[in-house]
Amino acid sequence: MSRALADLVSARLALGPAALLSLSDAAGLMPMGDAAAKRWMQEQGIVRDLAGRRVVIWGDVLDRLRSIPLAANATARPQPVKKRRF
Repeated sequence: MSRALADLVSARLALGPAALLSLSDAAGLMPMGDAAAKRWMQEQGIVRDLAGRRVVIWGDVLDRLRSIPLAANATARPQPVKKRRF
């Protein structure tokens, strides 16, 4: 993502769940590959058509993610990362 595009996405995300993002921008914000993220959003039925452009309301992504049950290990405490000495 270019710096200008990153700034634009940041400005849109300042809107929180009301942010309207292109499918590509929304996919770029997810913790998976772009193709997998786009496929997941399409499978979830949250991709909309706006005058021929595929867009996503970020709140729809968050709502879908909240509906997924927590992983069995989600309550495990994170382990500190050991720093390497050079």
